[in-house]
Amino acid sequence: MIINQPYGVYGYRFQDPPQLPIYQLFATGYQEVTESDYYWDGMKRIDGPLYLFQYTVSGFGQFRLGDETHDLYAGSAFLAEIPGDHHYCLPKSSDHWTFYFVLFRQQHLQALWTELLQAVGATPTFEPSSAVVRTLQSLYTEARSNRIQNSYQASSLIYRFMMELLQSSTLQQQEKTNWPLQIKQATAYMEAEFHRLQSLDDVADVAGLSKYYFTRMFTKTTGISPMDYVTKLRIEKAVQLLRSSCLPIEEIAYAVGYSSGSYFSKVFRSRIGFPPADFRLAKELPSIDRLQFD
Repeated sequence: MIINQPYGVYGYRFQDPPQLPIYQLFATGYQEVTESDYYWDGMKRIDGPLYLFQYTVSGFGQFRLGDETHDLYAGSAFLAEIPGDHHYCLPKSSDHWTFYFVLFRQQHLQALWTELLQAVGATPTFEPSSAVVRTLQSLYTEARSNRIQNSYQASSLIYRFMMELLQSSTLQQQEKTNWPLQIKQATAYMEAEFHRLQSLDDVADVAGLSKYYFTRMFTKTTGISPMDYVTKLRIEKAVQLLRSSCLPIEEIAYAVGYSSGSYFSKVFRSRIGFPPADFRLAKELPSIDRLQFD
């Protein structure tokens, strides 16, 4: 639950070392607006270029992006680029809008921001107890307590917040209980048959979907393509066999579903960073009993 913090807005204009990829915090705040003249037009602001994240605590506001208008109630957020074709305001039908916000410079963040929009969209929702909201609240608390004293501290807070936003999408995708039944059936089949799979058509048939629609649905649900999921299963099993058995590399390749040891070695090295033989002998790398990757 969000702690009731006093309202305030805090701005920053640090002189950053130009040669370093410092993320620049512009301002953060916790506000409650009640006047109907609260209105920001993304095309008329002169403080950009900036990125804005704003999260509704109570009441509701309105956010227009392009041709779409969204009412933002408690738990809803929006992401906006300044300047940009958007506006946000307190509509006449709302008596108040309470929110946290953070503004940061676009420098060094363009790629992360693009990835973020693809992952969570422009108007995501978050539970008050989520890591995203707790991190946003923590950032504001650091500002209000006057503990952001230099660009390094500010940059680390922005980075942490961005990582929580990106991770929120991944965690939602990883919650198998929320997956559609067809995807659950397909993943169960892949986990049982990954060492024998020859075609994606067989998996799509289990899901009762066309190969094209299944691929799109699976990727949207899990965050990776069906064949990447199969590769993940095969490499995880190969790691286990390399560490716990004396099987030759060729036999391990066949055991996990590859038709040749050379191709298996190529895939293994691309995912793990070392050839299977070196990984098994732990040459110039620490002995690893379990390896986790996406």
